[in-house]
Amino acid sequence: MTDIRASIDDEGGRYRAVAEVDVPGTPEQVWELIATGPGLETWFVPAEVDPGPGGRIVTHHGSYGASEGTITAWDPPRRLVFDEPEEMGPDRGTRTWNTEILVEARSGDTCVVRLTSGFLVGGDEWRDDVDQTLGGWTAALRTMRLYLTHFAGLAVTTLLVQHEVPGSVDVPDVVDAAGLRTGKVGDEVATSASAPSLSGVVEQIDDTSVTVRTHEPPGIAEVAGMRYGGTSSVMVRWYLYGEQGPTVRDRERQAWAAWAGRLTGTTTG
Repeated sequence: MTDIRASIDDEGGRYRAVAEVDVPGTPEQVWELIATGPGLETWFVPAEVDPGPGGRIVTHHGSYGASEGTITAWDPPRRLVFDEPEEMGPDRGTRTWNTEILVEARSGDTCVVRLTSGFLVGGDEWRDDVDQTLGGWTAALRTMRLYLTHFAGLAVTTLLVQHEVPGSVDVPDVVDAAGLRTGKVGDEVATSASAPSLSGVVEQIDDTSVTVRTHEPPGIAEVAGMRYGGTSSVMVRWYLYGEQGPTVRDRERQAWAAWAGRLTGTTTG
């Protein structure tokens, strides 16, 4: 299957991130992933969903806090739309951030998932905010495809480390520091001795991040250096699938947090 098709829709006053992916599975299987809390966590973030029009949807983003929205369209298994009021910063007021997810069946038990997210009107003022989300949605839909391809039906446990430092702190190449810049997509890699243990197949790699599909424990790990506003951060997100997920999370989370702190010179451990 092809990778994610990503773009910006800036027609007619809109400014929206657009990401589309082909995934294995039926529309009903995909709907479970986009319209339930446990489903959303398998590829995005922990969430709660009150189903139906007017229902509440809450997504949890670690140290960035939670985002709460209202479902405005509910058409199983084809279309989900929700609005989130967003505080856009000092003197910028509150605007409604709109997200729509469409599921279209294709032949051979495959679907196209198309996600658009941003502003329906007046979006030009928030280009930077929308541009930043495009990378996040692209990574999330890649995880959805990998989950349905390799781990469909397994429950998820999320290991998340977000080590934030002021933008003035020099954060090194996180992927290289972990020892994961040794391969290209499709290659087997493993972390260096200075990082906690993680190994598997490279599914994505660029200047700031790598995605590795791990064999044991089964999962999808993202290691990245991020910058948002005046803050830099080291992020490790590991979707752990199957019964051993909670045990691995509890065993490995502190090790990854200590590694991130050593990497930025802001903690020891």
